[in-house]
Amino acid sequence: MTPEEWLAFDESVRRKGLQDRGLLFDACSPNGYRREAAVARIGGDRSLLPLLAVRAAGWVPQVRERSRRECLKVLFQDPMVALDLFPLAALLRRRLDGGWLAAQLEARIAAPELLPLALASEDRVVRRAAYASGRASHEQLKKALRDPDLGIRLLAANALVGSTDPEVRDLLRTSGTGALRALGIQGDRDAAVAALADPSSIVRANAQWVLRRNGEDAAPHYRKRLPELGAVAGLGETGTASDVPLLLPVLADERPKVRAEAARALARLGELRALVPLLEDPAPRVVRRVRRALRTDPYLVDEGTLLRLLERDRSPVQRGAAHALLCARNDWTRLVVDLRLLTAPDEPLADDAREDLDNWFRHESARLYRGPREDQARELRQLLTRAESRIGPHRARELRARL
Repeated sequence: MTPEEWLAFDESVRRKGLQDRGLLFDACSPNGYRREAAVARIGGDRSLLPLLAVRAAGWVPQVRERSRRECLKVLFQDPMVALDLFPLAALLRRRLDGGWLAAQLEARIAAPELLPLALASEDRVVRRAAYASGRASHEQLKKALRDPDLGIRLLAANALVGSTDPEVRDLLRTSGTGALRALGIQGDRDAAVAALADPSSIVRANAQWVLRRNGEDAAPHYRKRLPELGAVAGLGETGTASDVPLLLPVLADERPKVRAEAARALARLGELRALVPLLEDPAPRVVRRVRRALRTDPYLVDEGTLLRLLERDRSPVQRGAAHALLCARNDWTRLVVDLRLLTAPDEPLADDAREDLDNWFRHESARLYRGPREDQARELRQLLTRAESRIGPHRARELRARL
């Protein structure tokens, strides 16, 4: 059984109060006396050691202390048990008294006789504990940079930061993990310049920091490398409003990723108006990026344009953006649009409108201080008549009273 299955079995037996006789069920019994007696009988039975571990994290002091003594006996007789029990002990840490066994096992895993086996374990939890012990050699840490587990790769990379080993630096800089590439450029100006346009934001941020430490500005490097994807992103992060003319042509790039990144960069530099036409971009990722940017100033897009984008012949992502921006304008526009969608036959956005309306009633309706325009009031009265069965009579009465 896996550690998760042992815990589930123990909980199931205790919750259901099963009275099946036998050591396995006695060790999980709701009766503390039966559990304590079972702990004494488990002894060195390797098949039931997981239950001994579970009882060592129990809430009854007598059972817990007896279990811990038995665990120490087993570990003294066979230290290899630590490798088998550690994944379960790591899960038990979540419990109030659950950290004792994991601490005991970590100390044994770090011992010279067990460490090589722990580092080579198939269980990533055991390998993580072994690398976290700080006892791994340089060569073992270097091997860990290729480990399939991200946590282990990060442990090894942090331990190797500052290494002068060319192979280590090469492994870090060419890693498929952005966090490792970021560590590989620390303190190296030339490596930082090469990594400025990295697709990972954490790598770019570290590269920019290295240049600042050297008294350099990263923006000139990005200007030279436009329209690379990472250069567009980096210029948005380090540039100024004077860089807007350089980024505007990138909005027409044939690559959707680059257009989306250019929209993000322009938004960060305060240029939102140029993004409005991209609400009709054929690439969903571009429209989603523009939608997020324009939510900060939804009045940049006139209402007629948004209503046109909300029509049925538009793509789902364009309609979703139009709905979001219309709802961001003001409460009355939001209510009109939501009720229109909610009452339209076979409307794909009906569920979105219902969810938005629910959110408004729960969290934002109290801020409704101004009245609607006359045309909005007339339409809302008509929409409420059709929508009452869908939003409920209580909410319909509340909106009529507001009107």
